[in-house]
Amino acid sequence: MTEGWVTTNGVPTDYTRQERKLTGSQPRGLITELITPLDTKEELDIESLAKLLDTVTEPSNALLVAGSHAGEGALLPRETRETLVRETMKIVAGKTTLLIGITADTVEETFENAKCVEGLRDELNYGGTVFLFDCPLWYRSNRGLPAHCEELMTVTALPLILSNDPALISNLKTPLKRYNIRTGVLKKLLSSNKIAGLAHSGDLHRSLNYVQAARSRQDFHFYDGSELNFLNNPSTDGVVSIGANVLPEEWEEIVGSSLDTDDSRKEDAGYRGHIWDLMEKLRKLHACYEDNPPALVKAALKHKGIIASDSVTGKSIPATEEEKKKIYDVLR
Repeated sequence: MTEGWVTTNGVPTDYTRQERKLTGSQPRGLITELITPLDTKEELDIESLAKLLDTVTEPSNALLVAGSHAGEGALLPRETRETLVRETMKIVAGKTTLLIGITADTVEETFENAKCVEGLRDELNYGGTVFLFDCPLWYRSNRGLPAHCEELMTVTALPLILSNDPALISNLKTPLKRYNIRTGVLKKLLSSNKIAGLAHSGDLHRSLNYVQAARSRQDFHFYDGSELNFLNNPSTDGVVSIGANVLPEEWEEIVGSSLDTDDSRKEDAGYRGHIWDLMEKLRKLHACYEDNPPALVKAALKHKGIIASDSVTGKSIPATEEEKKKIYDVLR
C-alpha cells in the first residue's frame, strides 16, 4: 500500500464520506438508480427494499426510485409504484435526496404519478429534497414538449429532472419517432427554473450541444445517464448508476475521485493504479448487466444476500442461468 492514502474495504479513509458528499438541494455526484425488489408474486418486497436502502443510501448522493431502466418504473402497476415510493420515503426518512420516476405510457398517467409523489411527500412529511424524474419521449414527441412541461409544472410544485435516453426510446420501435430531445426544444424548456437538470445517455456531440444551449442557466445540472460515458469522460455534475446497487462503495470512490479535481492523491502512481483497477471492475460488471439491467442486477443482489428474489415484472425478461453465472464470476 502506498504511503499517503489508506483504504478500508476499498474506500479511502483520508477523505470522510461527508467530505466526499456534495451539499446543496440539487444533487451532485453519485445517483443510484434503485432496482425494485419484487417477491415471486411480483409484489413489492419491503424487507428486501429496506436491506437494499441500508446498503446504498450512505454511499449515494441521491437515489432514483422507479426509474425506467433498473427500476422498471414505467412497467410497474400503479399500486406497486405508489407502495414503492411510500415505503422508500418511510425507510430513508429524509436522510437523502430522492429522484422519483413518474414516466408512464400516457400524459395523463404521468401527471397522476407526479401528483401522487407530491401527495406522499406531504402526507409523510418527508424531510429530504424530492425531484421528479421523467423521460418524456417515452409517451410523447418533441412537438409541444415545452408546453407539456409547463402544464406538468402547474399540477405539482416539485422540481423536475429530465431524462434523454435514446437507447430506451429506440426499444419502443415507434415509427418516425425521434429518440432524442431536440437541442432547440431543450433551450425552450430551460426558460422554466423548475426544470433543474438533465440526465443524458446519448453521444458526446449531442451532450456538448445541450451544454451550449444551457449556457444561460448556471444552476442547471447535467448528469451522465450512461455509466460508461462517465467512466470514460465524466460530467461535472455526476452520474446515474445502476451498478451502484451492487458495488456502491466502489462507485462512490470513483465518482468522488472524478469530481474532485483538487484531489492530491491523483499524483500518486499507486492511487492512480487503484482507481484504474476499480474502473475496470465496474466496466466488467456493466458488461454483464447492460443488456438486461433489472434481471441481472437483481440476480447479483440475490447472490450477495441483499434481496430475497430476483423476480422481475411480467413485462421484463428474466435472466438466463448463463447470464447469472457471468455476473457471479465478476463478483468473486
